[in-house]
Amino acid sequence: MPVVDVGEGAHAVLARPGRGRVLAVYRRAAYLRLGGEGEGEVVALADASVPAGPLHLRCTPLPPLREGLAVATDGVRLAGADWALRVEGPVWRGALPDPDALDGDVEPGEPAVTVGPDLADLVRAGRIEGLAAAVGGRGPGLTPAGDDLLAGVLVVARLCWGPAAEPRLDAVARDVATTGIARAFLVQAARGRCIAPVHDWLVAVAAGRADDAARARARLLAVGASSGAHLAAGLALAVSQLPRRASQMARAGPSPVLRHTDGRSPG
Repeated sequence: MPVVDVGEGAHAVLARPGRGRVLAVYRRAAYLRLGGEGEGEVVALADASVPAGPLHLRCTPLPPLREGLAVATDGVRLAGADWALRVEGPVWRGALPDPDALDGDVEPGEPAVTVGPDLADLVRAGRIEGLAAAVGGRGPGLTPAGDDLLAGVLVVARLCWGPAAEPRLDAVARDVATTGIARAFLVQAARGRCIAPVHDWLVAVAAGRADDAARARARLLAVGASSGAHLAAGLALAVSQLPRRASQMARAGPSPVLRHTDGRSPG
Protein backbone atom coordinates (compact mmCIF):
# COMPACT_ATOMS: atom_id res chain seq x y z
CA MET A 1 0.00 0.00 0.00
CA PRO A 2 2.18 2.87 -1.25
CA VAL A 3 1.75 6.21 0.51
CA VAL A 4 0.95 9.10 -1.85
CA ASP A 5 1.43 11.92 0.67
CA VAL A 6 0.88 12.92 4.28
CA GLY A 7 -0.63 16.29 5.20
CA GLU A 8 1.45 18.37 7.58
CA GLY A 9 -1.15 18.14 10.35
CA ALA A 10 -1.39 14.36 10.01
CA HIS A 11 2.39 14.09 9.88
CA ALA A 12 2.70 15.93 13.20
CA VAL A 13 0.25 13.49 14.83
CA LEU A 14 1.71 10.35 13.30
CA ALA A 15 5.31 11.30 14.09
CA ARG A 16 4.55 10.81 17.80
CA PRO A 17 4.18 7.21 19.00
CA GLY A 18 0.63 6.56 20.08
CA ARG A 19 -2.41 4.32 19.91
CA GLY A 20 -5.96 4.88 18.81
CA ARG A 21 -8.99 3.55 16.98
CA VAL A 22 -10.89 3.91 13.73
CA LEU A 23 -13.77 6.34 14.22
CA ALA A 24 -15.63 5.91 10.94
CA VAL A 25 -15.16 4.16 7.59
CA TYR A 26 -16.39 5.33 4.19
CA ARG A 27 -15.80 4.18 0.63
CA ARG A 28 -12.81 6.41 -0.04
CA ALA A 29 -11.67 7.44 3.44
CA ALA A 30 -11.60 6.47 7.10
CA TYR A 31 -11.12 8.64 10.17
CA LEU A 32 -8.81 7.66 13.02
CA ARG A 33 -8.37 9.09 16.51
CA LEU A 34 -4.85 8.81 17.88
CA GLY A 35 -3.31 9.61 21.24
CA GLY A 36 -4.15 12.37 23.68
CA GLU A 37 -6.85 12.60 26.28
CA GLY A 38 -10.57 12.85 25.52
CA GLU A 39 -11.04 13.23 21.80
CA GLY A 40 -7.37 12.72 20.90
CA GLU A 41 -6.28 13.87 17.46
CA VAL A 42 -7.93 13.03 14.15
CA VAL A 43 -6.21 11.70 11.02
CA ALA A 44 -8.00 10.92 7.75
CA LEU A 45 -6.76 7.84 5.92
CA ALA A 46 -7.83 8.28 2.29
CA ASP A 47 -7.27 6.86 -1.17
CA ALA A 48 -5.61 8.83 -3.96
CA SER A 49 -8.92 10.03 -5.44
CA VAL A 50 -9.46 12.26 -2.40
CA PRO A 51 -7.74 15.68 -2.59
CA ALA A 52 -4.63 16.17 -0.49
CA GLY A 53 -5.34 17.84 2.83
CA PRO A 54 -3.69 18.79 6.11
CA LEU A 55 -5.05 15.79 8.04
CA HIS A 56 -4.92 13.30 5.16
CA LEU A 57 -2.65 10.32 4.81
CA ARG A 58 -3.34 9.21 1.24
CA CYS A 59 -2.46 5.72 0.06
CA THR A 60 -3.30 3.24 -2.71
CA PRO A 61 -5.32 1.21 -1.96
CA LEU A 62 -6.90 1.75 1.44
CA PRO A 63 -6.05 -0.97 3.96
CA PRO A 64 -8.84 -3.15 5.39
CA LEU A 65 -10.59 -1.05 8.02
CA ARG A 66 -13.63 -1.23 10.23
CA GLU A 67 -15.06 1.06 12.89
CA GLY A 68 -13.45 0.45 16.28
CA LEU A 69 -10.33 -1.23 14.86
CA ALA A 70 -7.25 -0.59 17.02
CA VAL A 71 -4.40 1.26 15.29
CA ALA A 72 -1.00 2.45 16.45
CA THR A 73 1.91 4.53 15.24
CA ASP A 74 5.55 4.27 16.29
CA GLY A 75 6.51 7.47 14.49
CA VAL A 76 7.55 5.60 11.34
CA ARG A 77 4.64 3.29 10.59
CA LEU A 78 0.89 3.42 11.12
CA ALA A 79 -0.38 -0.12 11.64
CA GLY A 80 -3.56 -2.10 12.10
CA ALA A 81 -3.93 -5.79 12.85
CA ASP A 82 -2.61 -6.99 9.47
CA TRP A 83 -1.33 -3.92 7.62
CA ALA A 84 1.18 -1.09 8.01
CA LEU A 85 1.90 2.20 6.23
CA ARG A 86 5.05 4.30 6.40
CA VAL A 87 4.10 7.79 7.61
CA GLU A 88 7.21 9.92 7.28
CA GLY A 89 6.33 11.44 3.93
CA PRO A 90 6.24 12.93 1.39
CA VAL A 91 4.69 15.72 3.47
CA TRP A 92 2.05 17.82 1.70
CA ARG A 93 1.68 21.53 2.51
CA GLY A 94 -0.84 23.73 0.74
CA ALA A 95 0.59 26.88 -0.83
CA LEU A 96 -0.80 30.27 0.16
CA PRO A 97 -0.49 33.54 -1.77
CA ASP A 98 0.61 36.96 -0.62
CA PRO A 99 -2.50 38.30 1.14
CA ASP A 100 -1.95 41.73 -0.41
CA ALA A 101 -2.66 40.15 -3.79
CA LEU A 102 -6.22 39.24 -2.76
CA ASP A 103 -8.04 42.35 -3.90
CA GLY A 104 -11.57 41.14 -3.19
CA ASP A 105 -12.52 41.09 -6.88
CA VAL A 106 -13.92 37.56 -6.87
CA GLU A 107 -16.18 35.98 -9.45
CA PRO A 108 -17.68 33.10 -7.45
CA GLY A 109 -19.75 31.56 -10.25
CA GLU A 110 -23.26 30.23 -9.83
CA PRO A 111 -23.75 29.92 -6.06
CA ALA A 112 -24.63 26.55 -4.54
CA VAL A 113 -25.32 28.26 -1.21
CA THR A 114 -27.11 31.51 -0.50
CA VAL A 115 -25.26 33.53 2.11
CA GLY A 116 -27.62 36.05 3.63
CA PRO A 117 -26.79 39.69 4.41
CA ASP A 118 -26.59 38.99 8.15
CA LEU A 119 -23.69 36.58 7.65
CA ALA A 120 -22.03 38.94 5.19
CA ASP A 121 -22.30 41.73 7.78
CA LEU A 122 -20.56 39.57 10.39
CA VAL A 123 -17.69 38.80 8.03
CA ARG A 124 -17.44 42.41 6.87
CA ALA A 125 -17.06 43.48 10.51
CA GLY A 126 -14.50 40.76 11.24
CA ARG A 127 -16.87 39.21 13.79
CA ILE A 128 -15.55 35.67 13.53
CA GLU A 129 -16.97 34.61 16.89
CA GLY A 130 -20.40 35.78 15.81
CA LEU A 131 -20.11 33.88 12.54
CA ALA A 132 -19.06 30.71 14.37
CA ALA A 133 -22.01 31.05 16.75
CA ALA A 134 -24.37 31.49 13.80
CA VAL A 135 -23.26 28.59 11.59
CA GLY A 136 -20.92 26.33 13.59
CA GLY A 137 -22.09 22.73 13.89
CA ARG A 138 -25.21 23.37 11.82
CA GLY A 139 -26.39 21.51 8.77
CA PRO A 140 -25.99 18.09 7.18
CA GLY A 141 -22.83 16.18 6.41
CA LEU A 142 -19.92 14.48 8.15
CA THR A 143 -18.53 17.98 8.47
CA PRO A 144 -21.71 20.07 8.92
CA ALA A 145 -22.46 22.60 6.20
CA GLY A 146 -22.00 25.53 8.54
CA ASP A 147 -18.58 24.26 9.58
CA ASP A 148 -17.50 24.04 5.94
CA LEU A 149 -18.50 27.66 5.33
CA LEU A 150 -16.75 28.72 8.53
CA ALA A 151 -13.61 26.81 7.50
CA GLY A 152 -13.41 28.81 4.26
CA VAL A 153 -13.62 32.06 6.22
CA LEU A 154 -11.04 30.88 8.78
CA VAL A 155 -8.48 30.02 6.10
CA VAL A 156 -8.74 33.50 4.58
CA ALA A 157 -8.71 35.15 8.03
CA ARG A 158 -5.47 33.36 8.94
CA LEU A 159 -3.97 34.33 5.57
CA CYS A 160 -4.94 38.00 5.84
CA TRP A 161 -4.49 38.57 9.58
CA GLY A 162 -1.26 36.64 9.97
CA PRO A 163 0.27 34.52 12.75
CA ALA A 164 -0.72 36.94 15.52
CA ALA A 165 -4.39 36.09 14.91
CA GLU A 166 -3.88 32.33 15.08
CA PRO A 167 -4.56 31.92 18.84
CA ARG A 168 -7.88 33.70 18.49
CA LEU A 169 -8.89 31.81 15.35
CA ASP A 170 -7.80 28.55 16.97
CA ALA A 171 -10.01 29.31 19.98
CA VAL A 172 -12.96 30.01 17.67
CA ALA A 173 -12.46 26.67 15.92
CA ARG A 174 -12.13 24.71 19.16
CA ASP A 175 -15.21 26.31 20.71
CA VAL A 176 -17.60 25.24 17.95
CA ALA A 177 -20.14 22.69 19.20
CA THR A 178 -19.69 20.07 16.49
CA THR A 179 -18.25 16.61 15.84
CA GLY A 180 -14.65 15.76 16.68
CA ILE A 181 -13.88 15.19 13.00
CA ALA A 182 -15.34 18.54 11.93
CA ARG A 183 -13.56 20.36 14.75
CA ALA A 184 -10.21 18.88 13.72
CA PHE A 185 -10.61 20.33 10.22
CA LEU A 186 -11.73 23.70 11.62
CA VAL A 187 -8.57 23.87 13.75
CA GLN A 188 -6.47 23.23 10.66
CA ALA A 189 -8.37 25.96 8.80
CA ALA A 190 -7.60 28.36 11.65
CA ARG A 191 -3.93 27.66 10.92
CA GLY A 192 -4.35 28.46 7.23
CA ARG A 193 -4.56 24.82 6.13
CA CYS A 194 -7.27 23.20 4.04
CA ILE A 195 -7.72 20.75 1.18
CA ALA A 196 -5.75 21.21 -2.04
CA PRO A 197 -8.47 22.84 -4.21
CA VAL A 198 -8.87 25.60 -1.60
CA HIS A 199 -5.18 26.47 -1.77
CA ASP A 200 -5.18 26.22 -5.57
CA TRP A 201 -8.16 28.61 -5.77
CA LEU A 202 -6.60 31.17 -3.44
CA VAL A 203 -3.29 31.13 -5.34
CA ALA A 204 -5.06 31.46 -8.70
CA VAL A 205 -7.31 34.31 -7.53
CA ALA A 206 -4.34 36.20 -6.09
CA ALA A 207 -2.43 35.78 -9.34
CA GLY A 208 -5.39 36.86 -11.46
CA ARG A 209 -5.51 33.52 -13.30
CA ALA A 210 -9.24 33.22 -13.94
CA ASP A 211 -9.08 29.90 -15.80
CA ASP A 212 -7.03 28.26 -13.05
CA ALA A 213 -9.39 29.66 -10.43
CA ALA A 214 -12.39 28.23 -12.30
CA ARG A 215 -10.74 24.80 -12.52
CA ALA A 216 -9.85 24.83 -8.82
CA ARG A 217 -13.41 25.85 -7.94
CA ALA A 218 -14.80 23.00 -10.05
CA ARG A 219 -12.59 20.53 -8.17
CA LEU A 220 -13.71 22.05 -4.88
CA LEU A 221 -17.41 21.82 -5.74
CA ALA A 222 -16.93 18.10 -6.48
CA VAL A 223 -15.82 17.42 -2.89
CA GLY A 224 -18.46 15.58 -0.86
CA ALA A 225 -22.19 16.02 -1.15
CA SER A 226 -22.07 19.68 -0.08
CA SER A 227 -18.74 20.29 1.69
CA GLY A 228 -17.00 21.76 -1.34
CA ALA A 229 -19.90 24.07 -2.13
CA HIS A 230 -19.97 25.48 1.40
CA LEU A 231 -16.18 25.82 1.50
CA ALA A 232 -16.35 27.74 -1.79
CA ALA A 233 -19.05 30.02 -0.37
CA GLY A 234 -16.94 30.74 2.73
CA LEU A 235 -13.86 31.49 0.66
CA ALA A 236 -15.67 33.88 -1.69
CA LEU A 237 -17.40 35.59 1.22
CA ALA A 238 -14.15 36.12 3.11
CA VAL A 239 -12.06 37.26 0.13
CA SER A 240 -14.73 39.78 -0.87
CA GLN A 241 -15.78 41.00 2.60
CA LEU A 242 -13.25 40.24 5.35
CA PRO A 243 -11.23 43.16 6.79
CA ARG A 244 -7.63 42.92 5.69
CA ARG A 245 -6.05 44.09 8.98
CA ALA A 246 -6.10 42.32 12.33
CA SER A 247 -6.83 45.67 14.00
CA GLN A 248 -10.23 45.63 12.30
CA MET A 249 -11.30 42.39 14.00
CA ALA A 250 -14.42 42.63 16.14
CA ARG A 251 -15.61 40.40 18.91
CA ALA A 252 -19.33 39.79 19.08
CA GLY A 253 -22.25 39.43 16.75
CA PRO A 254 -25.83 38.26 16.35
CA SER A 255 -26.70 34.74 15.28
CA PRO A 256 -28.34 34.74 11.86
CA VAL A 257 -29.01 31.50 10.00
CA LEU A 258 -27.25 30.07 6.95
CA ARG A 259 -29.70 29.01 4.24
CA HIS A 260 -29.41 26.76 1.20
CA THR A 261 -30.55 27.99 -2.18
CA ASP A 262 -33.87 26.18 -1.75
CA GLY A 263 -34.55 28.23 1.37
CA ARG A 264 -33.97 25.42 3.87
CA SER A 265 -32.07 26.02 7.07
CA PRO A 266 -29.17 23.54 7.39
CA GLY A 267 -29.99 22.89 11.04
